[in-house]
Amino acid sequence: MNGSPDILEIKNERKPLVGLLLTVIGLAALIVPRVGVGFEDMPWWVSLLFGLACLIPGLIMLVGLNVHRFDRTRKTVTSAWGLVVPFRSTERPTGDFRTVVILKEKNTETRSRTTPNTTVRTERRTFYEYPVKLICEEDPPEADLADLMATGGGVVDTLGNLRQYGVRMLEIEKERKATGRASLTIGKPRNRDKALEMARQVAGFLDLEVCDLGVRE
Repeated sequence: MNGSPDILEIKNERKPLVGLLLTVIGLAALIVPRVGVGFEDMPWWVSLLFGLACLIPGLIMLVGLNVHRFDRTRKTVTSAWGLVVPFRSTERPTGDFRTVVILKEKNTETRSRTTPNTTVRTERRTFYEYPVKLICEEDPPEADLADLMATGGGVVDTLGNLRQYGVRMLEIEKERKATGRASLTIGKPRNRDKALEMARQVAGFLDLEVCDLGVRE
């Protein structure tokens, strides 16, 4: 919460230690093969790809900026993105929104590491995120989609539901953007309790309802 009772700021969670580590590894991967000894046989593109794969996420985690500023006096929400300083920002009236929705999304991330023989190996890890969104509908269509996902009676039905869910979500977002009523993602915590806390904080500040779909499996 900002110093003013009429201002609420929601900031992304930085990971400075992980970001610093990835940044150092990325810079080392880009520089050491060009000045060090023992890397003559390593293709230049391997060190370039590995270095950038570590450096870019590292900088985002270290100095990435993603802030949503709610102003109750002006009745606006300003979203800013950048590194250290904002590069881009958008402003929308808070009157556009009717509901705060918590979703549950399954994602995977790939981590790269080098072995002693300079071989690059990747590891994939699955995790859940709980996006918190401001949407313009009082009766969010995401609720119907969540019910659809929960009614899979088998492998075939579940795959069909996944396909139908993805197609319908694209249709909904296109329709929202076409009407100028696109949803606004406030954050994507990996912890459901944090997502619920964030949603209640925004909903209480804007006097909106919370639709919690994060409990759906």
